[in-house]
Amino acid sequence: MSDEIVRKTTGMRVRDLDELTADYEELGVKFRKQISKKVLRKGGAWASIAFVFQDIDAETGNYGDPQLMLATFKNYGGMYTRYSYFIMKNRKEAEAIWELSKAI
Repeated sequence: MSDEIVRKTTGMRVRDLDELTADYEELGVKFRKQISKKVLRKGGAWASIAFVFQDIDAETGNYGDPQLMLATFKNYGGMYTRYSYFIMKNRKEAEAIWELSKAI
């Protein structure tokens, strides 16, 4: 898969951390919209970012409950690429982690 295809489909391969997003759009339809993000750690070639986002519900066409994605990125060759991530769909757990991240 080419770098251009990866960037367009994931939004997770960019030169600057400010450009990273959880948004996902295909053929003019925004399937995922980012609500907020916070850089948790940036050091050397590595960065950790928390994203709060909503996915579109295929049945209703409305956005569902907020979810939390914690992602790690590696800067290689001047480009940040998503290295690993996990998504918390349980709102109570996601809110607890998001609040904890504000205290750090």
